[in-house]
Formats: sequence, structure tokens, C-alpha cells
Amino acid sequence: KEVTDETIKLSDGSEIKYGLAVWAAGNGPLPITLQLIDALGGEGSEQKNAQDIARGRLAIDPWLRVIGGEGKILAYGDCSCIVDGQLPATAQVASQQGEFLAKLLSRGYDMSPGVEDGILIPPKPTASDKTLSESIAAFAIQNGEFAAPFQFLNLGILAYTGGGSALAQLQVAPNGEPVKGTGKVGFGLWRSVYLTKQVSLRNRVLVLVDWLKAQAFGRDITRV
Repeated sequence: KEVTDETIKLSDGSEIKYGLAVWAAGNGPLPITLQLIDALGGEGSEQKNAQDIARGRLAIDPWLRVIGGEGKILAYGDCSCIVDGQLPATAQVASQQGEFLAKLLSRGYDMSPGVEDGILIPPKPTASDKTLSESIAAFAIQNGEFAAPFQFLNLGILAYTGGGSALAQLQVAPNGEPVKGTGKVGFGLWRSVYLTKQVSLRNRVLVLVDWLKAQAFGRDITRV
């Protein structure tokens, strides 16, 4: 309930004295997310019912449209939850969702084409031109009229364990065996992926120079 300079107050009114308090809980949702859920989640609404799964996040459909928002509100990343097929709250999920939405919007898809039989219709293209990937996706779902839903591609797991070692599991092919590495090998894989994910050549050079400085002179922990 509350942490003071000397005690921790619990919800039942009791207090615990402490010398060092370490906060190890996760972050809660932002106020704007909760306000939006309240605005859309009236009694008996789809958003309200989906909160059993979403748990304080915005429930969204496979096209990342907030349920109850009529296609006019989009959400992705940690603040959202795809009800049909939940995904982990990781950076690669948010990155792929952002890229997916950017493509739909830049290609002029109508995110709110209307409601049919009480169900919001999937996004429709407003232009006749389609990319090769869109044509393949449309053929796979046997429907070329609507946009394909979001599909997550798991690229693997990276974890730095300190002391110049790391754990790495990289998914090279969608259905292939992952490339795994631990210790120094995992550290090399971790750094190579981190470096290639930088947004520009300038950032790659800056990061590489920083790594070389830390290797030669040790990490600088001073702050002005």
C-alpha cells in the first residue's frame, strides 16, 4: 500500500520495518489505458468481457483494432492483448505489430469498413494495387477482399548473463531448428543481433566504438 522511510504498510493496515526495500514487481498499466478501457468497457460490452483475458490491457482483434472502438482506435505492444492468440509482451512483438500497422495505413486500408452481423469487418484495401506478400496471404486465407491478420514471427530469445557471456536462441527459418549458443558463443550471437538491429550506420559505429572503449579501458561509471 505504501513505503515510507522505515516501514512498509500493507493493505490490511499492518506495518513491516525494513532496512533495504527492493521493488521487484512489474509495471502497471498507464492511466490513459485504464481510462480507455473504462470508456469502452461498459457492462456487458466486448471489451469488458475480454478483460478476463486482457487483464488491464486493451483487448484487440487480429488486425490490432481495439475491441469496441469500431476500428477507429488502434493499439499494439505492451498496452494491448490479442484475445484470440495471446503473445508475450516483448520488444520483437511490438516491433512487428508496429510494422504491420504501418503497412496497412500507408497502403490506404480502411480500418473501419463497417459491421456485418454484429461483427466488425476486417480492413479493406481502398486501392486496387497489391504487393506480392498481400496476394500470397489473400490466397492462403482464400479471400482477396480483406487484409490478412497479423502473424507473429518468433525470431528467438537473447539474454545477457554478465561476465562476457549470454544465452541465445535464434530462429533462422520459421519451421527450422533454432540456432543455440551459450557462454562466449551466445555472447557473440547476442552482440551481432544487437548491432544489426541499430537503425542507422551511425548508431552501429557509435555502439561498436563504445564496446571497444569498454573492452580496452573498462566501463566508465562516472557521471557529471
